[in-house]
Order: sequence, then C-alpha cells, then structure tokens
Amino acid sequence: MAIYVAEIKGQGIVALCADSQSDAEIRAKDRTFRDDLMVLATKGRPLWDGVMGIHIRQARPVEEAKWRASRAKAIRLGDIEPDDEAWIVFLVALTDPDRRKR
Repeated sequence: MAIYVAEIKGQGIVALCADSQSDAEIRAKDRTFRDDLMVLATKGRPLWDGVMGIHIRQARPVEEAKWRASRAKAIRLGDIEPDDEAWIVFLVALTDPDRRKR
C-alpha cells in the first residue's frame, strides 16, 4: 500500500492509502468522496467546486508522515482498527461552512 494525495489547483487536499495510483483515482471518483469535498471548506470556501480536475499523485514525504501519524493516533484512540487502510487525512485546515450563517 502506498500513500497518494488528491490535489486540486496544485494544492494537496487529501492523503489516502491505495494499492496503486489507479485505485487511488477510483477512490477520488467516488460520489461520496466528491460530495464531501464540495461540502467541507477551508478558509470559508468549499474544498472543491465540482468542476475543477482532481489530480492524484504520490504523496510527498511530509504528506505521508501526516497520514501515518493521524492514522496511528486514530488506532491508539480506538477510532479505527489497525487493519483499516481506508483512513484519509485532510492536508488543509477545515472550517465550518455553516459558521458564515450564524
């Protein structure tokens, strides 16, 4: 298993684990995954506009380290099982999109 990054407009957004780049691309095309990218926000703006391309690439060492550290913490806290490889990590700070409405 390798770590890949979904990149939008040249910025790494999500790190995920997959057997191959093509498997990572399939995960990135998943409707639920894409819906989440349109709902979740950073700096008050959606992560993805539903139109821009999502590019999958091999994670850089620092991105892979973030994924591994986050996954290890989730296992330690009991949030996921040790054999769960589906863990994803957002590489950007998420903001509450509903905060603007308050």
